[in-house]
Amino acid sequence: MHKPNILLTTVCRPFGGEGEGDSVGAELFHPQITREQGIFSYRQVIRCWALDYIAENIEASSVVLHYPSEREFARELKNSTYDYIGINFVVATYHKVKPMVRLIRTHAPGTKIILGGYGTVLSDEELSPYGDLICREEGIEYMRRLFGEDTVKPLVHPYAPVESPRIYSFPLKTKVAHITGGLGCPNGCDFCCTSHFFKRKYIPFVKNGQELYRLMLDMEKKAEIAGDDLSGFILIDEDFFLHEKRAREFLQCVREGGKSMSIMGFGSVRGLSKFTPDEIAEMGFDILWTAFEGTESNFSKLKGRSLSELYSSLKSRGVALLTSMIIGFPYQDRAKIMEEFLMITELGPSLWQVLIYFAFPGTPLHKQMIEENRYLPEYRKNPDYRTYDGFAMHFSHPHFSAPELKDLQSELYRKNFEILGPSILRVVRVWFEGYRNLKDSSNPLLSGRAERMRIYVRRAIPAMYPAILLGPNKERRTEAKELLNEIIQETGSLSITDRLFGIATIPLTAWTWLTKKLHIAQQPKLLRLEHPATPAHRSESITEDLKSTAPASILGTSSTCPICSCGDESENTE
Repeated sequence: MHKPNILLTTVCRPFGGEGEGDSVGAELFHPQITREQGIFSYRQVIRCWALDYIAENIEASSVVLHYPSEREFARELKNSTYDYIGINFVVATYHKVKPMVRLIRTHAPGTKIILGGYGTVLSDEELSPYGDLICREEGIEYMRRLFGEDTVKPLVHPYAPVESPRIYSFPLKTKVAHITGGLGCPNGCDFCCTSHFFKRKYIPFVKNGQELYRLMLDMEKKAEIAGDDLSGFILIDEDFFLHEKRAREFLQCVREGGKSMSIMGFGSVRGLSKFTPDEIAEMGFDILWTAFEGTESNFSKLKGRSLSELYSSLKSRGVALLTSMIIGFPYQDRAKIMEEFLMITELGPSLWQVLIYFAFPGTPLHKQMIEENRYLPEYRKNPDYRTYDGFAMHFSHPHFSAPELKDLQSELYRKNFEILGPSILRVVRVWFEGYRNLKDSSNPLLSGRAERMRIYVRRAIPAMYPAILLGPNKERRTEAKELLNEIIQETGSLSITDRLFGIATIPLTAWTWLTKKLHIAQQPKLLRLEHPATPAHRSESITEDLKSTAPASILGTSSTCPICSCGDESENTE
């Protein structure tokens, strides 16, 4: 039987063209989290992991393109013959699908086009002219079924690392691996495409804690073979701690193995409240993305421990928090938004995001806005989907016009930077606090964590020099200097290397400012990956390989982002 030849691709760069949404691109931190921080903004290109997962889990040969230009995409079409081409997109990048389809029909007219991703919440009427097939479900099962493969065979997690975030244009040598714990979210917030795309059902990619632990050990081994300096993991799961049994199994594996990994993950107040701060620290979570949303939003995920208690206890263990806020709820006027903003600044998250209350197609909020006829005139017919990105308001509000709310959003990002300073220093401050609080712990996992925090802090010292000289205001510059002095007092004096690297960061900040000003090196580069055809038994053999990496004591119970186009936590597989 002929196995098809597949091309899986993201939409084409460049991003940020005229009329495109503010947050659309291949990055997450710079456009959505550390925006308005200028030279201090984190920069990190995120792979569209959905495509990597599909390619790794089908038997057909495939090629994956991450962020090609139209010229590179056309060259791929001319030089190869494909039976199917799958395009992953979100609503805000729908406009990019159209020229790609024109190229396919010009250079590969016999190829079937599959449209997938959160952009498929758009109607058949809008999508059918551009796709022969539309995937509106979990993509691995869809593709296996399409190609007549076994849809229930074990899932393989690809080793698909990305580079650590760049600071001041400096490319760190370390890499971060990715594991998808599961798709979808049962919390069901009315604006959330992630939750409602999967009908509020959770689709586990990792069945239990033992499997998750083995996967991390396996990826560390693969990194060693590849010569990668693997610094940690991004665990994609909308609310990891909500699945308490699996999380506790993982904690037990960490305790038995005597080693915790560095993890960035996601957890609601509701989920995090099921665990003590020590337990979360033992698991290895160094950065956690959690929601604040709004004080009167009344989402179930926000019920649990008080925010002040939760934040202070996690930060004391060296867990840096990334907090999301939403503006544009009906109850909010400017005074209320500023009140909630001040609450967040008092909580002191290391990173933060503020998005406009957004009626994403396919959500209950979208249905409500249509039924109440509240969409603004320009969005009722032929809407400009490029602004469906969380940085624009599309329906009427009792207290704001659309431009007013957008201006307020920018103002809040600036004020957050001015009041709390650069995120890089906030993260370092939390890790330093974790080191001081845990260094004398009798728990070996926590004392080991303290040592890891100390290493993080020492390595970050050069990055503090620009904050001391160029911070947003005098107060923040003074705080940066005081923090450096505390670190020196606690961990030892600066070496000559520390000082030289610190001085070297100054011209790097100038280069960072210049490249941003002149739009130099602001776009991702093409990443092309080939996946040869694989035998049907491949998954089973990999499962056996995973078992060989796990401590014998944990084998007994083993079992077989919808805003931008990056592969963040909102990315659907296909």
